[in-house]
Amino acid sequence: MSLKLENLKIINFKCYEDSGIIPFHNLTVFIGENDAGKSTVYDALELLLNNSHPKIDDFRIGNNQIVLEAEFKVDPIITELEYLIIGSKIKIRKTFFTEIVSTIEILGEKFEDNDLNIYTSMNANDLKYLLEKLHLEAQTNQELRRESIENFILQNNPIKTTDYIEIRWNQINSYLPIFQRYSSSDYGNPTSSIRKTLDLVYRESFYVTDRQGNIKLRQRFKNLKNNIESSLNQKLETQLLRHIKKYKPDIESLSGDYDIDFTKGLNFSGLIIRNSANESRTIEQLGEGSKKKIFLSILEWDSEISLSSSHHRSIIRGYDEPDAYLHYNAQREMFYIIQRLAEDSESNIQSIICTHSLTMIDRAPARTINHVIRENDKSKIVYLNTDSDEEILEFLNDVSQISGLKNTNIFYEKCFLLVEGEGEENALPVMYKTCYDRSLVEDGVVLINLQTNGQWSNALKFLKSNKKNSTVLFLDSDTQYTTSNSRVTKEKLENIGFDVAFLNNNCFFIGIKEFEDVFCDLTYKHLCNDKFAKHGSSEWTENDFTQHRSADKFSEEIKKMLSRECRRSIGKPEISLELARKLSKEDIESIQPIKDVFEKINEIIN
Repeated sequence: MSLKLENLKIINFKCYEDSGIIPFHNLTVFIGENDAGKSTVYDALELLLNNSHPKIDDFRIGNNQIVLEAEFKVDPIITELEYLIIGSKIKIRKTFFTEIVSTIEILGEKFEDNDLNIYTSMNANDLKYLLEKLHLEAQTNQELRRESIENFILQNNPIKTTDYIEIRWNQINSYLPIFQRYSSSDYGNPTSSIRKTLDLVYRESFYVTDRQGNIKLRQRFKNLKNNIESSLNQKLETQLLRHIKKYKPDIESLSGDYDIDFTKGLNFSGLIIRNSANESRTIEQLGEGSKKKIFLSILEWDSEISLSSSHHRSIIRGYDEPDAYLHYNAQREMFYIIQRLAEDSESNIQSIICTHSLTMIDRAPARTINHVIRENDKSKIVYLNTDSDEEILEFLNDVSQISGLKNTNIFYEKCFLLVEGEGEENALPVMYKTCYDRSLVEDGVVLINLQTNGQWSNALKFLKSNKKNSTVLFLDSDTQYTTSNSRVTKEKLENIGFDVAFLNNNCFFIGIKEFEDVFCDLTYKHLCNDKFAKHGSSEWTENDFTQHRSADKFSEEIKKMLSRECRRSIGKPEISLELARKLSKEDIESIQPIKDVFEKINEIIN
């Protein structure tokens, strides 16, 4: 039986006045600047899942209560909590007050007459009054009174309503997920990580699962200490050693330094390692590089232990800024280990990563990323909207199919410039640099060529749903015509859902038909005599280019003519790049569509 966290809402806790709904997945990634409020989400989960209380400084100024609301998916149904499960989900609300008290409530069905909800805990006088109110016969003792009311409920089916029902902590805490937090110091401290994993093994030694899935305390403790020591040693001396030798083959053996005290639990002090030179030392005596390699082996070992574990409760693991102590390759390997464990169908572990690491951010499915932004001492969470569109969802699972589009620039960059041609893709960055003495990249502009991407339609749908106000389209003029065979036409944009305001203000068209025909014959003449000289001694004339103006595709005819006369293959990207390099700022700004699109970009980024 397990509860899987689906969403969380934080109210009046530290930097969150009202976080809104924060979605969680098997793997969830939080990104954002330092002090934005990423780690505060972990603090909130600790308060929600543990029987602890916030400090007075955790309450926002002017508020005397903190509210945490969380929704969990229940699978399979927990019989004891069945009356609190609505549509296979449990919604919990935990409220903390400055007076060191708290309440925990679950959204469930309750009787409209509240006396029927609490009759089992009523005293004799209150029960007598309730019997009278329900027009039931008086009874001589408490047991008969409760039995009479129970029969009344079964026979009359009183009106129920959906509302929060207050419960005691011990009614729910054994079903809630275990929250394990890995702080940045843990990544350089393997002992701490091993301790967390061994704790799971230790817990299992006390309990057994029966055929109904219920957890029972083991009956015999006669040889339990020896069994536990044997179990822990086996996990360390065989399984962990096997993983460590992948990264540190010189390590021959290892053993754990721990103490078992049934009144206090497991006290793990460290790992003792013996190398091929028969030298013994603790992990803490190793160099930083060795510690980092061992930490990766511990993660792999932990995954193996977790997947084979029969532990009945779900586990939520929070990794807080693992990039702080790990180099590039270690970050990459660590991410995939965490991801594989979280997404394994046999695993009962949800993983959360708070990170600045571009390596990790760009490897995560974009839909799993929550961007934490702090403005005016208030934090908010931004995540990507799929509009319940399965194609967008699939697209977000593999953003890398779109050239130039990564998770990091989806969340961090300011503007998305979409073109449908290699000429524009090569020329516009050079022209922008000429006009503004800054590159598109410097100004936070992502340039995407839709022509070369099979996912162009889903990319447009995604940007329409999430980044419409910061998206600019720069298209050939012939894409406006109904006869156009281009991928991206005005009609297709309307079908995707771009409204008239967007098409009028954020969509720009160039040329009589296409980008390349906007430049005059004189410009082409000077360019080609300079960069694309004919094989013979003759020079290019304006008429060489004028004669192709009536063709369906001017750019194709120019490309073929240059390749023929220069006796080498010349493509549109090369022509456009050299053309852009030759134009002055005045030349570029005299072309109205280019001037307009650049001004729009600057309006957005500023």
